[in-house]
Formats: sequence, C-alpha cells, structure tokens
Amino acid sequence: MLIQFSVENYLSIKDKVVLSLLASRDNEHPEHLILDGSKNYLKSAVIYGANASGKSNVLTAFWFMVNYVLTSHNQQVHKAIERSPFKFDKETPAHPSSFEVIFTANGIRYAYGFSVTDKAVVEEYLYYYPNGRQALIFERKDTTDFRFTVDIDEQNTLKDRTSANKLYLSVASNWSYAKVIPVLEWFASCQIITKNSVADAYGLEAEQLKDDDYRRVIASMLRVADFGIQSLQVRDSDPIPSKHSDIFTNIDAVHTVQDIEGNTSSYTLNMTEESDGTNSYFKLIGIVKKALDQGTLLVADEMDAHLHPLLTKHLVSLFNSAEFNPNGAQLIFTSHNTNLLDLDVLRRDQIWFTEKDEQTAATDLFSLYDFSIRKDAKVEKGYLIGRYGAIPFIKGGM
Repeated sequence: MLIQFSVENYLSIKDKVVLSLLASRDNEHPEHLILDGSKNYLKSAVIYGANASGKSNVLTAFWFMVNYVLTSHNQQVHKAIERSPFKFDKETPAHPSSFEVIFTANGIRYAYGFSVTDKAVVEEYLYYYPNGRQALIFERKDTTDFRFTVDIDEQNTLKDRTSANKLYLSVASNWSYAKVIPVLEWFASCQIITKNSVADAYGLEAEQLKDDDYRRVIASMLRVADFGIQSLQVRDSDPIPSKHSDIFTNIDAVHTVQDIEGNTSSYTLNMTEESDGTNSYFKLIGIVKKALDQGTLLVADEMDAHLHPLLTKHLVSLFNSAEFNPNGAQLIFTSHNTNLLDLDVLRRDQIWFTEKDEQTAATDLFSLYDFSIRKDAKVEKGYLIGRYGAIPFIKGGM
C-alpha cells in the first residue's frame, strides 16, 4: 500500500512536491479508506490541472522511480542515467533529481528513496519499521559511502557489485538479498499506465486473454458497461494485419442483434474495428481487475481518455467500494473529467491539483483539503471558475 510519494527536480517539478494518501480527519466516505493500525489511507486519488501544468509529470516521475529500481542492475558501467531535471533554471540541471516512497509491504512500513545525477546515484536509503520503530537496512551517501547495521558481510559484498550508476536496491534484489525482496516485489506489483509504460501494462492483459475463464470475466465487465459486446473470442492464427500494430488484433468481440422480425443473430468485430472508447475501456478493465484481485497499486495517466464520464466514475467507484475492493487496491490517476469533482463521489483529500508558476514555470501540487470549503460545496463549479487554481488562463483572441 502506498502511503506517500515525493519528487524533486524532475521534468517540470523544481521544488519538492508530495502526494500523500494518508487520510485527513474528514469523516466523509469511510468506505473510501484502508484501515491500517490506527491510521487510515486513501483507496484512490485524482490529479487535475491545466494542460502543461505538470499533472502527468507527477505520474511520470513515479514511473521513473519504479522503472529504475527494476532495471538499473542491468545498467552498463559508465552509461548515463536518463533522468530529466528541471530545465528552466541555470542551476537545477546540475543538481540531483530526488525520489522517495513510503509504503507498506506484508504489513511492514518501509521508506525508500534515492537521488541521481546524469552520471551517478549520489544518495540512497532504505528504512523499515518491523516493530513500529525505524530500523536501517542501508544508507548510501556520495555514491560509494555505504552504512549497514544488519548482514554486514553480505551487504559489503553486494556493495562491491554496485557501480556508481546503479541502485544498490536493484543490485541487492538481483542477488536475492532477503531483506530487500519485499521492497522489490512491491515495486514490481505497481501497474503504471503512462506514455512510457503503456505497452508493457497492456501486454500482460493480452496474454491473459488466452485463458477462457479470464476472458469470460472480462466479457462480463464489458456487458456491464453496455457496449453491446456479449462475449470475446481469441484467434488461433497470427494477428491480422493492422496499420495500428494493436496488440489486440487477435481478439474478436461478439455482438448479438435482433432484426425487425425479432430473430437473433450474432456477428463478430475485431477489436481494431471497435470504437476508441470501447478499446480504451477494454484495455483498462483487465488491469483494473488485476489490481483489485491482488490489492495492488494502479497509476494511470489520463485514464478517462475516450471514455464516457459515467464509465470513468464507475471505474473509480470499484476502487472506492468495500464490496469490490476488499483487498485494499489503490488507484492514482489524472483527469480532465470535472464530473468527478463532487463531494458525493470523492472526499476532499482524494482530489489534488497541479499548477504551474507563472514566473518560474515550476509545478506545484496541492490537495482540495488545503482549502476551507463547506461539505455541500459545488466543487466542480468552484474549480471551473478558478477558485482552486489549476485551470488555464485563456487570454482570448486566436
């Protein structure tokens, strides 16, 4: 379960911003919360903001962190680290980019973070709280200065295998160091849909669709969404030619229709022939199902692209539901769908905004909970008239 993510000096984010899923004292929608010990955490959060305000960059930063944890052990020595620091400043390109997550895995809270330049990991640390008290697994400063308090001989061996441009966590988990395996497994469980990662996420579901039982469940979810699709079929042959190179060209949707005399017939359409909205929902629901089944984190940029507002609201409601989300799955997504800006749909602390500073062009991230508003406030109206910021200032003209 994700508790908090923070990032500094990455893309449009200059100063540190923090996305927290720790629930506020707001007593609305208790079913939207995950109870963990004495504290509550949010099942979902949405980020709004004008185009180019940086909302997608918050999620891209999270993707960068997850991806580097999972892959940096394969980084070739002396290869540059492909990070993207804040560029609208003379000093920040030379400064490190920093990332941190606080999360729980197997009932234990962890805090992990790192800072990187183009050439090296300059700081890295991992703490955990096995008995409610902070304990150190490792600390790394100035690239090569490590400190260990447990398994010192084993960790010293792993340290020697960690070059300057690799994360120690990535190397240690690759060598099956037991203390860090739960951390790596948590990162690996995160499903992320951004422009950088969409193919990998959808590819997992495409493979699962070969299973008959799984395919029937997905078809049932499509029927609920009222697309007119009754079932799905998988072609045994090679994918049909498609100029889109779509990964679902082997999937056919079965539609049942009646003629004017009441006779029922079934027809198939390849998924490449279905509408953009149908395809968007089709690709999403398998990933949503996996997160709900496993109680994991789904991060989705522009999740509502091509979707009717009611379908987006339905997907969000699945995560916020006690019935459909008993395992504590979480959803973080960006959106322009202002229909969700309704306190009957979301809590104040579930609604976040990004805004770009007019002078520095840097992104700020803040929650609706930071504003003093009435519980019956019309949040959508207030947002569109600029009460909370995070909207474009249209100057007029062409």
